[in-house]
Amino acid sequence: MTSSMELLIESPTKPLTPSVAQKSELGFRQSASLAIVVCAAMLTGLGLLAIYASSSMKGAQQFGDSLAFFRKQFLVAIVGFVAIVVVQRFPWRWFEGLTLPAYAFSLGTLGLIFVPGAYSVGGGAARWLHIGGVSFQPAELAKLTLIMFLAKNLGRSGCDLRKFWRCVFPNILAFSGFAVCLMKQPDFGSTVLMGALTVVMLFIAGLPFRYLALMGATGIAAMVGAVIAAPYRMARLLSFLDPWAEVRGGGFQIIQSYLAFKNGGLLGTGLGESRQKLFFLPEAHTDFILSVIGEELGLVGIFLVASLFLFMSIIGLEVARRQSSRYRTLLAVGCTALIFGQSALNMGVTMGLLPTKGMPLPFVSSGASSLLVFLVATGILARLARESSNPCGAKEPGGLHVG
Repeated sequence: MTSSMELLIESPTKPLTPSVAQKSELGFRQSASLAIVVCAAMLTGLGLLAIYASSSMKGAQQFGDSLAFFRKQFLVAIVGFVAIVVVQRFPWRWFEGLTLPAYAFSLGTLGLIFVPGAYSVGGGAARWLHIGGVSFQPAELAKLTLIMFLAKNLGRSGCDLRKFWRCVFPNILAFSGFAVCLMKQPDFGSTVLMGALTVVMLFIAGLPFRYLALMGATGIAAMVGAVIAAPYRMARLLSFLDPWAEVRGGGFQIIQSYLAFKNGGLLGTGLGESRQKLFFLPEAHTDFILSVIGEELGLVGIFLVASLFLFMSIIGLEVARRQSSRYRTLLAVGCTALIFGQSALNMGVTMGLLPTKGMPLPFVSSGASSLLVFLVATGILARLARESSNPCGAKEPGGLHVG
């Protein structure tokens, strides 16, 4: 039976002549790499406009500076796009060599949650770490380092996924280490997202269905247990099912989001004209920034954002299909799944399709850690596009060739 990895990177049925194939591949490399960066730039630019429109009053009230949130996001965006350029020049052997140190650093910083006072508490959760005057959310970096770890481990030539304890269990253990620390914060949303990333990458690598089914059942049971064990999670679930029953409680935020979308209609109220951002909609510049976009730019704005994420994800999957190395295929799939998965979760929450959960919209929401990590992931994906394999089946050194 053909594995899912083979289906993803199989070559065309009728090989093109070398000259035509090379021209076609070169065109794809250039256009795909550029399209990925342009999509990220458009989303980041739209996010900067939305942050400026939604955070000016809060910035003035909290810091005495209406541009506080905008200025920080703008500076991080510059650093992030510089990082995209750096990633294009970074030797692959160095990049692969950084995988284990990056994973250890992420696990170590997340593990500080067990040290009293190490993390800053906000909104009922401890997610911010301050090191050397720099504040960041280790959970955001952990998403990318988990992808790097899984790609490297599953991409090994000797990795046989029929051998559960030798090749499958270490990956589950790597995720579990992050999950324990994240649930301590607590950060249920990031835990679920990273669990989904792990399953997706194991599936693409060719994990037998019986193991996938077992992991799926275990994951669902763990989520149900986590909801039952925490009364506030159960309250969120109930308010999601009937937000109007708790207008002043758990349903307040999603109801304000509904009102924002309703006010926006098809074309929106105009940039800067949102009413819900005036302290009616909590976290208007972060987790619920899509609601502000929907109110000010209408359904057209929502369609633009969703289209950019969808287009970026489709290109990412095509980039993954064209890789001749198992490692690079998995890396492309992981980065694509991260961008698509987190954007889908955020949109689902703001539109009332999923229970309320704090998770930023990639590239768009205010948040230095999130923006920087997603721009680095964009750089990796753009580089993989630029270095896609030859469709005639040319094999890269150490790569995986499937004819």
